[in-house]
Amino acid sequence: MKKLVIIVFCALLFGSCSNALYKYYDYDNLLYAYGTRDFSEKEIKKFSRQYSKIVELPKGKRKLPPPGACVEYALLLFQQGKTKEAKEYFVKETVYYPESQPYVDSLVKKLGL
Repeated sequence: MKKLVIIVFCALLFGSCSNALYKYYDYDNLLYAYGTRDFSEKEIKKFSRQYSKIVELPKGKRKLPPPGACVEYALLLFQQGKTKEAKEYFVKETVYYPESQPYVDSLVKKLGL
């Protein structure tokens, strides 16, 4: 009986932990695929649409995009020549995650924005 109570308690405990802070969609696979080679303009637009979903429709407990996602999306926008939108997402990253400010500032400076 004692074992059954422990098993039920553990099941309830781990079952209640399913509420993630972030909803990543397919972020980990997307990040891996994007970082592995050079892509055509068509493929970059596809990545951009996927990142847009991640940063514009965040789910999970925090209702925020994962750390770094706004920067990655900004870089995709920059590659497409959308500098105004890219700047907005660099700023969003620093608003969501203030500790990213030094990194974002150096990246923006390096890109000449």
